[in-house]
Amino acid sequence: MKLTIESLSHPSRLASTRWSGLFRILAIVFSSLLGACAASPHSLSADAGKKVETINVRIDNAIEYQEMAGFGATTLAGIMVAGNGVRDLLSSGLRDQAVKAIYGDVGLNLGSLQLWLEPENDNEDPLVVEKEGFRWDVSDAILQRLVRHAEPFGFSDYSLGLTIDLRTELSWMKELRERSYRRYLQEVAEHVVAGVSHWQEITGATPKHITLFNEPLSGNRELEGGSLTEVVDIIKIVGKRLQDAGFSRIKFIVPAEETVAKSIETSQAILADAVARSYVGALAYHAYPYDSAYSSARRILETSARGLPDKDEIHKRKQLYELAARHDIPVWMTEASEGPGRADYPFGSPENLRARANHIHDELVYANASAYFAMYNLWDRQSHEAHFQDRGIDLFSESSHVVLADQTTSTIHISGIGYAIGHFARWVLPGSVRIDAESDDPLLKVSAFRSDKESRLVLMVINNASSAAKLNFNLKNMTMQGAATGEYSDRASRWKDLSKLTPQDNKTFQLTVGPTSVTSVAVSLMALD
Repeated sequence: MKLTIESLSHPSRLASTRWSGLFRILAIVFSSLLGACAASPHSLSADAGKKVETINVRIDNAIEYQEMAGFGATTLAGIMVAGNGVRDLLSSGLRDQAVKAIYGDVGLNLGSLQLWLEPENDNEDPLVVEKEGFRWDVSDAILQRLVRHAEPFGFSDYSLGLTIDLRTELSWMKELRERSYRRYLQEVAEHVVAGVSHWQEITGATPKHITLFNEPLSGNRELEGGSLTEVVDIIKIVGKRLQDAGFSRIKFIVPAEETVAKSIETSQAILADAVARSYVGALAYHAYPYDSAYSSARRILETSARGLPDKDEIHKRKQLYELAARHDIPVWMTEASEGPGRADYPFGSPENLRARANHIHDELVYANASAYFAMYNLWDRQSHEAHFQDRGIDLFSESSHVVLADQTTSTIHISGIGYAIGHFARWVLPGSVRIDAESDDPLLKVSAFRSDKESRLVLMVINNASSAAKLNFNLKNMTMQGAATGEYSDRASRWKDLSKLTPQDNKTFQLTVGPTSVTSVAVSLMALD
């Protein structure tokens, strides 16, 4: 569930959100060796006397899965919207720190820009856009306060969040829907076209995607009493209006329901209509409800991280992927969090990082998801206190946003989900293809990605065991060349560099990873066999 942009005049209208207190790192040492390597990447040796299990891992370049779109979050800009304008909540220095952390350090490349355009109807004719009847200060502020700062880090593949939400900004449409359903649909279409047209006017660019829904019939229930038919009708009329306005290449990210099961139901209705289907760019879903297998960090570590992923959740993800694959449409996981004040572990706990790394792995492998989103890219103390007021929810219980900005100390903090996403996003380039990776130990998870643009293989390794593991990698249908590089996180470290590895054999190599660790490894590839 998403917040609307924080409003000083209507804080009670904000949607409930899913997120996750005190920063604590429990220091434990781990030892890791690279076979055939000039120097060990891990110099600490507290576990040196423990037995190291040997695990075989096969990477097969001939078996391909999804093409990766990347990693993102719903994109807030650190601004507050009041009736008389937009107020920047971040100093220039704090904003620079936050943007660098989100887009430079973590490496987000995707996002849904949350625009806020039409708190009142612009006029009585839905076929005529009266520009003076819309609020452009929000989209202008998001462009200047966030997008322009993030562009130097490569942030350009964002969608416009023109979400149809009848609970808040577009509440005036509810009465119209009851009175004239056709006119209501036309007003929805006008709302979206006006937003896209203005964005093109101020940026000179047109986005590839629009986030059209966010839990329309479940969770937030943003269509309030809406139906599957209404969802399909909105997609068709908005798609046609965009096409007529010259925006024929824009596709929709839909339906982003609260659960995988509900996303399947809504997606089936959309895809059954050939016209609606033609406007779909990605099938989106969320990983809820609260306390479920992939919402709760503790549940992830108690199930999937122990080699016991929830069978029902895996089955539903397979169903969604198979539905999308029949129409050659990618699947995106566009929201995950624990819920406000519901953090299972303290902020900064290594459990948060490892839990979300397992979650990312499972969404990419079981759902063949092409994109993985955290809750928000940015959350700040001032917005937090305005939203939650006297509810006693601490800022640092929010472990599901990539970065927290604290105005009282002028500091930014990367969360566990941010570090987990970084292990993937810093290494797996958009356009990379996931290829087959098999480990013979359920506690040792490996996913593999081939980038043809970079002629590079990237391996993501999650060791959920409480002991180190020696990995024997066997590469099929590909050949390595040169030294491998990478980084690891464990209980004591975050994104610590591995020593370079120069394999003696261009088809096999060894890597020893420490207990409860996450490791990213990249190596160049020769011409494919």
